[in-house]
Amino acid sequence: MKPTPNIAVKTFDHQVDCFCPDAEHSEVVTIHKGDIIEISPERKYTVINGWYALVVINQRCSFYMAVEDLEWYFLKEQIASMLDVDLQMNYYHFKINQALDEGDEVSFMNFTEKMNESNELKEKLDMYLRNVAV
Repeated sequence: MKPTPNIAVKTFDHQVDCFCPDAEHSEVVTIHKGDIIEISPERKYTVINGWYALVVINQRCSFYMAVEDLEWYFLKEQIASMLDVDLQMNYYHFKINQALDEGDEVSFMNFTEKMNESNELKEKLDMYLRNVAV
């Protein structure tokens, strides 16, 4: 099973949990907007903190992230899958057409900007998937 590629929609910091008894190796990783986040099928379980998934950021930085944290980032729309980005673009396309029909220039400009941002994220994910497939 291959890792699932996702993309950071917003820049955020993540506190990396350390599995050492003294937890001295904990650090904060900044995940930037546009970073590719692969969620590996590799998992770890700790009695105290539960399930962790191996994540790889931009094919360079890897660490275990609590599954609970991953779920939180998806719910807060800080990370998105390709499907999420496609659905978002579909929604923005609808809102742009609606703004055009209503002659609402402010909404049109707002949703066009959001559509352009989503399109950039989609292109970055597409390029990543093409490079991985080669």
